[in-house]
Parts: sequence; structure tokens; C-alpha cells
Amino acid sequence: MKYLLSFFLFTAISFQSLAKDDFSLTVYETYADYQNKSGKSLYEFIGYDWTMGSLHLFFRVKKKEESKVKVTTVWGFTIGEQLYRVMDGRPYRILLQGKAIYCENGIAHLDILIGDEKEADVELGGYSFLSENLNSEIIEFPSAKANKAFGENAALKPLFECVEKMKKSKTEKIRECVKENI
Repeated sequence: MKYLLSFFLFTAISFQSLAKDDFSLTVYETYADYQNKSGKSLYEFIGYDWTMGSLHLFFRVKKKEESKVKVTTVWGFTIGEQLYRVMDGRPYRILLQGKAIYCENGIAHLDILIGDEKEADVELGGYSFLSENLNSEIIEFPSAKANKAFGENAALKPLFECVEKMKKSKTEKIRECVKENI
């Protein structure tokens, strides 16, 4: 009886911990698909491959069956509640929406999801980005191009001042500025 109770307790805890991690994958061909919540559901994200400018997401179809989908030219995708935009074949993870859209390197976030957090894997582009809205161009931030595109926006002036005070573009410090000013 003692072992049976332990087994049920272990099983309940295992199912509870599995339920917390949502790796459901949905691909949106267009921004309109995302707005209408009419994306293509592909069960469970399990990995990715980004080779020669082509991004493929791997997903589990059934317990032992796997497949992949090319997402280089789609508008974006979600993994659980995480929204990713794709521009020029690269994914960007949308982190904050407010006076502007704040994004980070999507490859780095995909690496975290699959348990590969080596910094060398983040060599594909910058770390922090801004966009005017969910469907507009994504611009590396801080940069001269971001200053030109967003610098005149009075609502974002405190953000630019905060980031300007930093010595280097450290992601954690930029996040602090973004949290306070977007």
C-alpha cells in the first residue's frame, strides 16, 4: 500500500509539472492569420534548425512521430504563449508590447526552450530590437537606425535616455530600461 501511494503521488506530481510547460506550436502565415487566431496548429515544438538562412521548426506529431515545417517566410509562430515574429528568415521573440514592441533574438530563446543555453549559439544577429507595432519592421536596438526611427517619439525618450547611460548593450540592463519605459 505504501508503494502504491508513493506511485500515485509521483505520477500526480509528474503530470502537474508536465502541464506547466506548454510547447504547443502554431504557425501564422500572415499577420491577419495571427489577428484572427487562424494559425496552423502543429502539436508540440521539440527543436529547430537554422541553416543557410532557412529556419525549420521540428514538432512531435504523435508519441514517436516527428516532422518539421519551414518557417523562413511566414509572419510568425507561437510556442505556448510565446510569440515569435519572422523577418528575413530570422525569428524574433516578442517580449513586451506598449509604447513600442520590444523583441529579443529568437534563436537565443529557442535555444533556451530546448535546453541549450550556450552563448555561442547567439551569434546570429543582435540581442535587442524595437518595432513600432506587431507588423512593422524590427530594428536592432540600440543603434543609429533605432535612434532615427524612434528617437523623435516623445513617449520613448526616457527609454533612449536610460539605455544611453549604460556602458555597453547588456541585455539584462536593456531589459530593465525597457520594463520601466515601455
